[in-house]
Amino acid sequence: MSDSPQLLWVQSRPMLRTTLAGLRAHKLRLLLTATAIMIGVGFLAGTLVYGDTAKAAFYDDLARAAKHVDASVGSSGFSESGQRFETGIVEEVKAVPGVAHADGRMAERLPMLDRNGRLISYLGRIGWALSTPGDEHLSMYDVGTGRQPQRPGEIAVDDTTAEIYGFKVGEQVSVVGLDQKPVALTLVGIMDLGANKRFAGFTVAALTPADMRTLTGADGYAQVVVSAQPGVSQAELAARLESALGGRAWVMTGAQMRAEYAVAAAKYVDGFLIVIFGFGLIALAVSVFVIYNTFAILVAQRIRELALLRCVGASRRQLFGSVILEAVVVGVVASLGGLLVSTVVGEGLLIGRNTVGSGVRVDRLIVTPTTVLVGVFAGTLFTVIASLLPAATASRIPPIAALRTTALAEVAPGRRLLRIVLAGVPAAGGALLMLAGTRVPGFSGVPIVFLGAIFVFTGIVIAAPLIVSRLTAWAGWAPAKLFGAAGRLAVTNALRNPKRVAATTSALMVGLALMSVFSVLLATARAQAEQELDENFAVDYIISGVYTPNGQSRKVPLAVTTTLRSHGELAAVAASRSREGDVGGRFTQIWTMEPGALDTVLRPEITAGSAGALKPGTVALNRFFADEIGARVGSSVQVRTLTLTVAALYDDAPTDGQALLDWSDYATVFGAGDPDQVLVKAAEGVAPVDSRAAVDAALKEAPLTQVSSQAEWRARITGTLDEQLGVFSALLGMSIVIGLTGIANTLALSVLERTRESALLRALGLSRGQLRGMLVLEAMLMAFVGAVVGVGFGVLVGVAASVGLIRQFGHGYPVVPYGQLLLYVVIAAAAGAVAALLPARRAARTEVAAVMVDD
Repeated sequence: MSDSPQLLWVQSRPMLRTTLAGLRAHKLRLLLTATAIMIGVGFLAGTLVYGDTAKAAFYDDLARAAKHVDASVGSSGFSESGQRFETGIVEEVKAVPGVAHADGRMAERLPMLDRNGRLISYLGRIGWALSTPGDEHLSMYDVGTGRQPQRPGEIAVDDTTAEIYGFKVGEQVSVVGLDQKPVALTLVGIMDLGANKRFAGFTVAALTPADMRTLTGADGYAQVVVSAQPGVSQAELAARLESALGGRAWVMTGAQMRAEYAVAAAKYVDGFLIVIFGFGLIALAVSVFVIYNTFAILVAQRIRELALLRCVGASRRQLFGSVILEAVVVGVVASLGGLLVSTVVGEGLLIGRNTVGSGVRVDRLIVTPTTVLVGVFAGTLFTVIASLLPAATASRIPPIAALRTTALAEVAPGRRLLRIVLAGVPAAGGALLMLAGTRVPGFSGVPIVFLGAIFVFTGIVIAAPLIVSRLTAWAGWAPAKLFGAAGRLAVTNALRNPKRVAATTSALMVGLALMSVFSVLLATARAQAEQELDENFAVDYIISGVYTPNGQSRKVPLAVTTTLRSHGELAAVAASRSREGDVGGRFTQIWTMEPGALDTVLRPEITAGSAGALKPGTVALNRFFADEIGARVGSSVQVRTLTLTVAALYDDAPTDGQALLDWSDYATVFGAGDPDQVLVKAAEGVAPVDSRAAVDAALKEAPLTQVSSQAEWRARITGTLDEQLGVFSALLGMSIVIGLTGIANTLALSVLERTRESALLRALGLSRGQLRGMLVLEAMLMAFVGAVVGVGFGVLVGVAASVGLIRQFGHGYPVVPYGQLLLYVVIAAAAGAVAALLPARRAARTEVAAVMVDD
């Protein structure tokens, strides 16, 4: 007859008291278990926290103008010919249900003068003026120094312009009004626009609305931005605005606006978010494994204790429930602790990033309710799941048989084939997924590679007892020779029970595999970013002549190039000419650089053919333009009056020209003359302010020239990308801490589990020092083997994840940071020794007789 619910409750109350008493009595065991769970939850929650924080930082710098914006009326960009709205539209927008804040933005062209009264221009165009915000909540920029202009006659300028031209708060800055006369304004603030590509290279001034109308002739708003009331979605707000305005303006959501700004500034924004998702996917798998691994070791260690409860009358159901109850209690408490740890560590890393960072500043750590719920739920759920199999195993052991000393069993010879099959299935499936991920171009393949990696690693874990035995034998050869009896015993112990070694080192494999994956990704991303920036921003400064009253641009004296080359801050200087003309039946831009320029860093990125083959009688074409006219290397192309052979195809180039001619051929077609432009590349490591000073000094004798700069914009983008790579570095640092903590935790459990074994060795004559040395050497050996497997697997995954990115966005090969990976292995071995010190000391100090009798 089955037990009634009342009887089950009465029977369960002693087990409940026993479970809670066991938790109080075994504080060290409880601490080690909780630590494992806190590691897993901290890893998962920390990843989510950093993902949200990094995303916010990324958008804050690349989409500063869209901060707090839930909907935008009008284009997100500004242009002279764009739509303008009457000032009354702001009140009309505010009346729409769901609108919390609304503000109009004026944006018009405004000439600004430098300290010497010379016009500041970029590629022959003047800068911008923006109106100060009517609602600070929706300001499109931050004021770093000083304050906003509050009355007519005051101005704020962007930080890049202030740095280049030495403008200081409190000084006078001159602009040119509608009457073409200079107007002196008082500089009251320096503003930060973020990495806004729409204003890159241009001066940007903030003026009061009154000055905007007086100095620029602004007659309306270029854009109206809106934030929603709580509970109103962006899509819903945009739909209401479209309905209220009756189709008079284009309306976009804040998310669309942010994405447009961010992608315009850096094409990798979508990939950045996808990689964060991939990191979260791996973090979830790591969290599950760390918790399971530690709990399995713990329950295996307590088999005799649980069997004793069976002897005194506990049923299998009660025993099973006791383990599950303990898992629930410890899981909830430790999960909350893991959340606390993740935020504390996160705040420390955040402070460190802001201390050493020079670009994007993150003011706060973002912890969402989703992160809290996922952390607590995942920690508790996976702790319970981790306890199911060990609890079921312990409850099925007969009481008398369970009273014998047990340990993690060795791999039975008859089960080797089964283990190989069980390991091979997920590993093969994961390998196919990883291969498929490498064939998906761009960032979309990264999660596929990571998912496949999880399956492959599952196979490695299953096969670990078979793998570690061979690796341990190879790695243990030197310690056995160098450290005498202690070394031989350490190797023998590791070889004798490969399953125990595999269980102990698996957490370390996970941590180091993850560290290695992102070390490869970070190294590759940094190399690709530097390469892309060098190619996309091949020119730091473009020197051209000023425009004459009839609209023609003056030429740049060729002597300017000689003066520029005398400055060590500049790496390359090349004169350039360009004109529009017919190439292969298409009207396009034809250009040339002076002889020798193709041997410098200003050379276009050659994708086919050779730059050295460009000589009289040949032409190099932009590869996309070549596709349009059906040309390839070796083809003949008509360029004006000449028939030339295509010597090379190129992609990124220092100009927008589509056809590159030899200097002499260009003179034959268009006649001899001075260059239209001089292209300048700053030397490696020279700050933009120093290279700009060198350019300005060289042009003192050429007053009828103007300088357009990309150096400051390139530096800003470089800083932004470095900061985002810094976010991943912070994640990597967090995983290092987690990995080392995992080593200490699992090794401590392993040593504590073997207290009787250590006592037996002492009884057979091993001294305390030899016992300590044996345990430390064994821990180092296990850590080394786990590190080698983890690092090797991590490199494989990192390279696979990098292939798709390079195929889509760059060229070259994945970068493997060998020195950094070797350091990981050394640190892991050292950490294994440190982790074993306290447990080894405890094992050596334990009285032999007491242990043999008690346990």
